[in-house]
Amino acid sequence: MKSVLALAGIVLSSSVMAQTNPNQAFINRLLNQGYCNYCNLSNEDFSNHDFAGVDISEAILRGTNFSGSNLKGVWFTHSRMHGANLEGADLSGALLDYAQLIGANLRNTNLERAHLIFTDLTDADLTGAKMENAHMRGITYCNTTMPDGSINNEGC
Repeated sequence: MKSVLALAGIVLSSSVMAQTNPNQAFINRLLNQGYCNYCNLSNEDFSNHDFAGVDISEAILRGTNFSGSNLKGVWFTHSRMHGANLEGADLSGALLDYAQLIGANLRNTNLERAHLIFTDLTDADLTGAKMENAHMRGITYCNTTMPDGSINNEGC
């Protein structure tokens, strides 16, 4: 079975890109163009990369690994990030408005000055996260592990 990675209307097939790593092709495209709206990048490994300031709004990022990455100022507005791994990532100033971070690993992330307006943090783990001066309103907390390790069920 051929693997296919869809990038905003562009399909990169493993049969066409036999000598190219689709993951690296996406990273290069994203860094060169600065956006990838509506992308389906589920279960990809983008750990320890620098994506500062790029726009990944309305993307499907289920199970995607961004651990240890520089995501300063990244636009994740309306993105579906169920089970994403963001452990240790720098999300300072990131826009996570209306994002679904259900079951996401946000342990030890930097969320300072991040925007979390109507963000769904159901089953998310924020243990050790830095959230100073974060813009938070209308967040869904349900079985959410807070930075201090306590469980928040306000939105269940």
